[in-house]
Amino acid sequence: MTTWDTPGKYLELPAIWGRSQNKALAWIEEKIMNKLEGWKERLLNQAGKEILIKAVIQAMPSYIMNVIKLPKSFCRRICAKVARFWWAASGKERGIHWKKWESITESKSNGGLGFKDLENQNLAYLAKQAWRVLKNPNAIWVQTLKSIYFPDGNFWTASGKKGASWIWRSLL
Repeated sequence: MTTWDTPGKYLELPAIWGRSQNKALAWIEEKIMNKLEGWKERLLNQAGKEILIKAVIQAMPSYIMNVIKLPKSFCRRICAKVARFWWAASGKERGIHWKKWESITESKSNGGLGFKDLENQNLAYLAKQAWRVLKNPNAIWVQTLKSIYFPDGNFWTASGKKGASWIWRSLL
């Protein structure tokens, strides 16, 4: 019988999660940092940075945000790294942050740049999943959740019982 030292990944997610959520998500943070460091700030103008941030960096955690609620500290760290990249003049120098991150995440029509606020985006994705639980009660994955977490009730009365999965706790 063969055994695994490291179980690997399935759909870019670790097959086994540890107890520490931040530790479990470290691989996303590392991938984002590798992308940011791969592009030198001096090679991209502001328009190029905007495209890189919107199309690559903010899209990387999208799949996992559909499944689990990211810790606020994790979202803040990612946003801080993106802001540092956005405002940096050249190389590793720190740039002056001329506007708050909250104002940059506003839509362009409201004077922002339209960058995603990861916390709000994460909640929107999870609300979509909760809606799918309510609208597709016959889906296999919904029936599985129902049999485990709310066998005698409905989604609205379900609670996060002790030992519930990170995915289930994220939906509540």
